[in-house]
Amino acid sequence: MLNRVNDQKTDIIEKLRGGEGQIVRQTLIAPEDSCGKFKMCAKLTLEPGVTIGEHPHMPDAEFCLLLEGELLILDGGEEHIVKPGDAWICGNGDSHYTKNVSDQTAVFLAVVVE
Repeated sequence: MLNRVNDQKTDIIEKLRGGEGQIVRQTLIAPEDSCGKFKMCAKLTLEPGVTIGEHPHMPDAEFCLLLEGELLILDGGEEHIVKPGDAWICGNGDSHYTKNVSDQTAVFLAVVVE
């Protein structure tokens, strides 16, 4: 199933998972178009100061790939700065959060799988 960029839905999410600010979510493949595999497949944009609140993944898992900018993430109970090309995954009941503590826009791919 092809989903051309001009057909992709973009929405604004306020205070995602109890975080701060607005996230722009560009849905790349909608859940109903993913053969039952994705809960979310999207490109997320966080302006400086925007955060996604801490949340667990169980039984699902979330894979992320930073495309632009820089983010502070919680992974395995430790904070890390991630840069473009860095990838991470959260599952098995672990929790994570994402914060844009830089002065530039950050963009990442987020795929939540069953």
